[in-house]
Amino acid sequence: MTSLFLIISLVLSGMDVGNLSADLHIETGMAYISQGLPDKALGEFVAALEISESASEAHLGLARIAVINSSFTTAEEEYTLYMSMEPDDYRAPLEMAETLLQLSGRTFDALEYAETALELAPLNANCWMILAGVEGKLGNTEEAISWYSRTIIEDPESALEARVQMGALLFSEGDLYDAREVLLPAAQSGVAEAHHFLALIYLEQKDDLRAIDSINRYLYIEPNGLWADSARECLELFSSFNSQSN
Repeated sequence: MTSLFLIISLVLSGMDVGNLSADLHIETGMAYISQGLPDKALGEFVAALEISESASEAHLGLARIAVINSSFTTAEEEYTLYMSMEPDDYRAPLEMAETLLQLSGRTFDALEYAETALELAPLNANCWMILAGVEGKLGNTEEAISWYSRTIIEDPESALEARVQMGALLFSEGDLYDAREVLLPAAQSGVAEAHHFLALIYLEQKDDLRAIDSINRYLYIEPNGLWADSARECLELFSSFNSQSN
């Protein structure tokens, strides 16, 4: 009964109940995505579009589900549709750039979308970060470092991630000293990835003690992390080598 009175009052006040209902489905769908429940989110976005074809945000949600499911063609279609409906929203081109960056042969397309996102949100650190990633993949190291450096200086919330990505890029370029200097503050702040790359740097420098320390710190922070198995194997090799030496 309360819902009926609410709907009647909304109608009398001039509000579009259909759009409100669609918005509620979209809000619920986005919440499901954040909870790791894309299948439940799908139904909410479909319901929103059944209520209102102009529920543009539902297409953004469908694109995100497609990315989660690695259905990149569908994701591109949904992002493109959303961008046609909401051309001033930076999120779709930003997420499109992030998606295309994962795909072979789509790096230049990713750059185009990243630049579009930056035009729409020039002060957004997420746009700086994705541009840095694209430029790095294209081999434009100086441009990538410039964007990472700007993020480190101007956006404290993204600074540690920028340090990790910049350190990884410098490491891949063989610049071990600068990579180490960039990564150390992130490692000191407890970022597991930073310890991973520091371990690789120390291994390259034949600094076994620091390498072991970084590996142990990584495993302490992320015992089930992406590189946990290889980290343990590396420690076992060190242990076996030391036993044989003694």
